[in-house]
Amino acid sequence: MAVARAGGNVAKKLGNYVQDLRLPKGFHRELRFMRMVRRFGGDGAYAVFLLWSWAAENCPTTGRLERMGVEDLHEVCCVRKDEAGFIELLIEEEFLARGEDGIFYLPNWREEQPHVAKAEERSEAGRVAVQKRWDARAVGKEASKGLAPNTKGNRCVAGKNYSNTNSKTLKSPPPPPTGGRSEHVPVSEIVARYREVLPELPEPREDAEKLGKDIAARWKSKPERQSLEWWGWFFALVREHPYLMGEVEQWRAGLAWLVCRANMDKVLGGHYLTRDQMGDPKRAQGEVVRETKSWSLEEYEQMRAERAREQAQDTSG
Repeated sequence: MAVARAGGNVAKKLGNYVQDLRLPKGFHRELRFMRMVRRFGGDGAYAVFLLWSWAAENCPTTGRLERMGVEDLHEVCCVRKDEAGFIELLIEEEFLARGEDGIFYLPNWREEQPHVAKAEERSEAGRVAVQKRWDARAVGKEASKGLAPNTKGNRCVAGKNYSNTNSKTLKSPPPPPTGGRSEHVPVSEIVARYREVLPELPEPREDAEKLGKDIAARWKSKPERQSLEWWGWFFALVREHPYLMGEVEQWRAGLAWLVCRANMDKVLGGHYLTRDQMGDPKRAQGEVVRETKSWSLEEYEQMRAERAREQAQDTSG
């Protein structure tokens, strides 16, 4: 089967959800894949993967290929437009279907790619988890001060949703909670908190030795970081930045990246555009920026001392 170069005729939707395509181990033995290979060679199966990948980026929840015609499908699948029988075979093998309204869609999409199709649900679950956590914390603070609990909802999260495709609804979480000295580093609990708050981001390898060391180093570097509440706050902060969430490019931050000292410092230091900042047309669209700050001599010396301690801990660890 001759392969055509995919062009830019198909406009991508802004805001990519989790795009991991997951295939069963024996997919190549399924008759429908075997028929695609028999008819078009290896490019036949590859075309299906390209179609799934496009759907994962542009219509992950529904699998409906809005405003896509036959030529668009050929282009997305990198198949020449004069390749006879390609669309017909996709439909025959139930890789593709066309509704009564004329719109193409991927039948059984939620069964074919459940991880992708449920990405929006995981994003909403992460939002709810963050909101509940901060609501409980706000109520606890008010109760400790003898105030009536705030029953109107979260103070730090506004709007109905701040999933990957929602660009301006997450506002800043409250100031980071303070922690206390602790020798035990709850690596597994921190990984679980990451999964809960940021389900859109890549799944971490909890058994990775370097990941555990980096988490331990960041935990021990400052007293306020020695609590799971602080880590929940930090992961909620990450959600504010479209670039880190994979909404600007296909790259997304992962836990191993976030817990590297330099990267954590960048996130905490405001090096990445927030949703509100990206709404300003005068600001660059998604690239890394450095916020200016005037440091006093005392602040500068304190920052240098903290960096030196962190570097010494990383070296010893």
